[in-house]
Amino acid sequence: MKNIPLPTKATPWGISQSVGNAVNSRDNSLIKYVEFNITGRCEGGCITCLTPDTYPDEKAVKTVDDLTYEFEKFKDMLRKLKEFGLEFLTIYGREPTLWDKEADEPNKFLKDLISWASIDLDVRVCLAISGLSLKESVVRTLFDNRGILFMKNWGSKKSVERLMKNRNAHARIQRSWKLVKGIRKDYKKTKVLAEFLYTGINRADLLPFWEDSLKNGIFPFVEVPVIKGLCSRNYKKLNINAEQYVKDIYNLSILNLSLLYGLTEEEAKKTDIWEPPYGSVFPLPCDKLTKGKSLFLQRDGSLSICSGIPIEVGNIEDRDIETKLNDSILVRKVRVIYDNLEGLCSRCDYSTKLKVCYGCRGNGYSYETDTQGVFGEDPMCFGVMAVKMGTTKVKEFMSEKHVRKVMNYFGGGNGN
Repeated sequence: MKNIPLPTKATPWGISQSVGNAVNSRDNSLIKYVEFNITGRCEGGCITCLTPDTYPDEKAVKTVDDLTYEFEKFKDMLRKLKEFGLEFLTIYGREPTLWDKEADEPNKFLKDLISWASIDLDVRVCLAISGLSLKESVVRTLFDNRGILFMKNWGSKKSVERLMKNRNAHARIQRSWKLVKGIRKDYKKTKVLAEFLYTGINRADLLPFWEDSLKNGIFPFVEVPVIKGLCSRNYKKLNINAEQYVKDIYNLSILNLSLLYGLTEEEAKKTDIWEPPYGSVFPLPCDKLTKGKSLFLQRDGSLSICSGIPIEVGNIEDRDIETKLNDSILVRKVRVIYDNLEGLCSRCDYSTKLKVCYGCRGNGYSYETDTQGVFGEDPMCFGVMAVKMGTTKVKEFMSEKHVRKVMNYFGGGNGN
C-alpha cells in the first residue's frame, strides 16, 4: 500500500475511513445509516450467528408474486427512511443472496434493489454476505453503482469447517474471493472489505488473513463474537483466551505497521507512531451510532439501535415512528454515547478525549460484567483486556514503550 499518512491520535492508523465519514456531516437528519436484515434465509450454519431464528412472516418457498410484494414493501420502508435523512444502506441477511432464490433470473430482485436504492433513492449501498452463494452479476451490479462489498474470510479450511456447519463453506467462499479479486480489476475505485471473526479456533489464521487482504487492496476488518443467538450456546467452543487475544492483536498491530510503512518487526515494536487498536473492530472506529445516526432494520419493519442489542425502538410502518424515535431516551443517549459510557470505556482516552471509539455496544450489552448493559464497558476490547492483565504480564510480549501507551490510553492516563 502506498501514500498512507502517518498515524495521529485522531486517525490512529493514518486511516479515517468509517461509516461516520461516509455520510454527510449535517446534524438535522434523524437517521443517516441503516443496516437492513432483508431475509432469515441462510446456509452457513455459523456457530456464532447472532440471528439464527427465521422470520415468521417469510415463506419457506416463495413465488414471483411473493418476491414482487416484498420488493415493493421494502422500497416503501426505505423511502420513509430516506425522508428521515438516509444516506447509507447495508443490506444484510442472514444471507441476502438467498432472499430471492426463487427468482427466474438469479438474484434479480436483489440486483434491482441495489440499483433502485443507489439511483432512485440516491443512497450508498453496502452488501454484506458470507460468499457462499455469490454470483458475478450481483458483484457487477453492486460495483456499477459504486457499492461496497463486505464478505467473510474466516481463515483456513480447518477453521471454517469448525465455525460453519456448511461442509463446503471454505471452498465456496474462496471461489467467491477469486471471483471478486478478478472483477475488481475492472473497477478502480471499488471498495471491498473482508471480515475476520476472531476466535480461539482460527486465531492462527489472523496474521495471514491481514497480510493477504492488504496485498490485494482489500480492507481487513476484525471483530470478536457478540454473545447472542447461537453464540450464546456455543461460546465455550470458541475458546477465546484474554491473554492470547491481547498478544495476537498486538502482533497484528506490529504486522500492520510493517506492511503499511515498510518497518521491520523490531522497528515497529520501537516506533513512536504505533497506536493501540481500540474496540473489537480494529483498526477503525464503529461510529455508526453517533456520526452515522444508524438504526438496525428488520424485514418486518422493526427498528433497534444495533444488531447486537435486541431492544426495539419502534417500527418504520408506525404512523408515529418519527415521534417515537425523537422521544426515545435510548436513541437520544446513544447519539451522544460518549457522555453515557460506563466502566473502563468511560475512562479510556479514545472515548473521553479523542471521541473516536465507544467500544462494541453489542459486547457491552451481552457479556456479563459489573457494568453490563447498552453503555457498559466492552470486555472484549484489546485495551480493556490489557489493562486488566496488568503491566507486568503484557511486558512479556509487548515493548515497554507500547505498554506505557496502552496503560495510559486505556487506563485513563495522559496518553503520552
